[in-house]
Amino acid sequence: MNQISFKRVALLAMAVLALSRTGRILEFLKGLDLGGILTIEPLRRSPEEGRFLVTIALCALVFVVLYSLLQKRK
Repeated sequence: MNQISFKRVALLAMAVLALSRTGRILEFLKGLDLGGILTIEPLRRSPEEGRFLVTIALCALVFVVLYSLLQKRK
């Protein structure tokens, strides 16, 4: 007899709940104003030191991601 895992039951319950609330979820997402979040305008208005730090952080993030992807291939 196959055992039913709790993880599968929980995933199925979350899927059913999400499907039953699809209208409310879509209404919530339409209400969000993502236009101002997905731009780099705040970075342009920041001081030069702040832009430098953000640039360094992004470069470090890209380096770490590429390094981890290359390590997993070996």
